[in-house]
Amino acid sequence: MIEVLRFLVLFFFAIPVVIFGFYGLILVYFGKIRKPHKETDKPAFESEFKPFVSVVTATHNEEMIIAKKIENLLSSNYPMQNREMIFVDDSNDSTPSILEQYSLKYPNIRLIRFSNRMGYSPSMFAGVKESKGDIIVLSDAGSFHDGDTIFNLVRHFGDPKIGAVTGKDVILNANEEVGSSEAFYLRILNFVGTAETRMDSTFYFKGEASAVRKKLILDLSGIGATFDTAVALFVRQKGYKAFFDPEAKFYEYAPKERNERVKQKTIRAAGWIKILLKFRSMIFNRKYGKFGMLTLPANFGMLIIAPVAILLGLVSLAVLTFFDPFFALYAWGVLAALALLSIAASRHLLRTFLDFEYSLLKALYEIAFTKKKHDQIDKVLSTRR
Repeated sequence: MIEVLRFLVLFFFAIPVVIFGFYGLILVYFGKIRKPHKETDKPAFESEFKPFVSVVTATHNEEMIIAKKIENLLSSNYPMQNREMIFVDDSNDSTPSILEQYSLKYPNIRLIRFSNRMGYSPSMFAGVKESKGDIIVLSDAGSFHDGDTIFNLVRHFGDPKIGAVTGKDVILNANEEVGSSEAFYLRILNFVGTAETRMDSTFYFKGEASAVRKKLILDLSGIGATFDTAVALFVRQKGYKAFFDPEAKFYEYAPKERNERVKQKTIRAAGWIKILLKFRSMIFNRKYGKFGMLTLPANFGMLIIAPVAILLGLVSLAVLTFFDPFFALYAWGVLAALALLSIAASRHLLRTFLDFEYSLLKALYEIAFTKKKHDQIDKVLSTRR
């Protein structure tokens, strides 16, 4: 009994160490060591490439900030005659009336109105179907683009191999405790995006500021996962690549409270998990290059296998404590030492990791047992400022 428990403790804790360690080394190689040096490694774009684009934003009860959002899009440096802004709204507050006022003033602002709650993905797909541009720019009501964001996203589509481009998140309240922790987390995520792009194609796609070829997502409806999360895998499945551009910046507020941050991350985690399960046939599939052979298996391991293994490891260790206190005390000591080392490295590292793993477990539970859709625009109010 004791030997079995010891084995389980070592086995379950070894799983995340191997997954994070193995993929971490790969990311460091592509992100830090192997710099772009071939012409094929360099982004192909031209400053004069400015096709007509459709910016699509789904809104639900955003009366507090919708005017600010519209003014932000209007202030873009991308030529006004080369873009339209489509808002798909299912609000029951004054959001649609504000949108209607702007649409009367600016002919390139269009409103698609639903009387019933549609949810994020159906709203976005409705906007895509009504769009005129060959390039769709995804935007979020709670985020704000840099003046050059649209151009920095769109310029990559001069390369026929690029199917989608995603941008870099900048936290506006990084001076607050949760905002500072979120900014630390995003530095890691942005590094992952850079490394995955250099390796093949990025998995992490941000609906706040991204762009995709319209022809590639016309059949995305009913995918069973969040619209923006699905884009990166959908275009890679069709032979194109998803590109992360750190110069395509967008700005947003992190939640004020930690429980709000966990709520936000649980929704995002559920989207990642659902899309991995939906496109599981791409995992270890040589047809999709390093994306299929490395990126997807590693993310499947980090997002689904690792949090379950950590939970089972802690449960096994707790049980072992009653049967073999000496070995268990040693194991608890190792975990405590690792926690202290992470705090010494960065005060945000341990909290970020714990929040991340808890959000993944919560998302897995909700997917498996509550059948929650995670597709409503369930915003955190403190992010609307």
